[in-house]
Amino acid sequence: MNCTSLLENLGYTCAPRQNGALRLWSPFTFDDGEHLGLFLEPSGNGQWLVTDHADTLMHASAHGAKLTPNRLDKIRAQFMDVKISEGGALIAVTGQDNLARTVTEVLNTAIAISHAEESWKPRSREQKFIASVGQELEAVVGKKLQRNVTVSGVSGHQIEFPFAIDDFAAGRQFIQPVAYGDKRVDWGNVYKASGKMFDLKSAGAEDGQRIVIVEDSQDDEELGKAVTLLSYNSNVLLFSHRAQWLPRFQLAA
Repeated sequence: MNCTSLLENLGYTCAPRQNGALRLWSPFTFDDGEHLGLFLEPSGNGQWLVTDHADTLMHASAHGAKLTPNRLDKIRAQFMDVKISEGGALIAVTGQDNLARTVTEVLNTAIAISHAEESWKPRSREQKFIASVGQELEAVVGKKLQRNVTVSGVSGHQIEFPFAIDDFAAGRQFIQPVAYGDKRVDWGNVYKASGKMFDLKSAGAEDGQRIVIVEDSQDDEELGKAVTLLSYNSNVLLFSHRAQWLPRFQLAA
């Protein structure tokens, strides 16, 4: 086996290594642009070891993915001809005649892991808070809760809001959650939400259509400043007071 004959069948970039081994780079990439690759190593008796030497799972781990046994078991169940070693290497052994197919199987396993990598990362505090707000709203308005709604701002560019609810009286209400920081108000989230609402206001949205839900902490002295800033362009609701304001959305639904 040499690189030329392998390339004719698979179309990979290939380079020889010591003792007749080959290094392959596929045209497929992780989200960061790094190419998925494999190693082909002759193991005697006409057999080949096809492995990634744990590169795929190491990439996922290095980018923050949590490699739980349950997640790896799901990958194993999808690709039963490919083993995942305790060290995280994808491994398959095959003869010369089935080498191309086995390379494809191991690569498909690597591709599946690369696709799962993002979902295996812990969600950010902002994502968790948005999910919490969504659960609370969906509990009172059901299917009328719209997600990831896009609207044109005053400049013509598109603004995306995590949630919207159509109110017969007030019109479409655009809802932007603002997550708290680790120990205090996250001013980055505050400014981002304020900018969105200013753009929406300038585009003609009425006061009742611009809603910000703030994750709050009573011990943070900066919370009042954040609420004041957001109040210039939106109706601000504190998440801790949701028992008081959730019924308004129920009436709208």
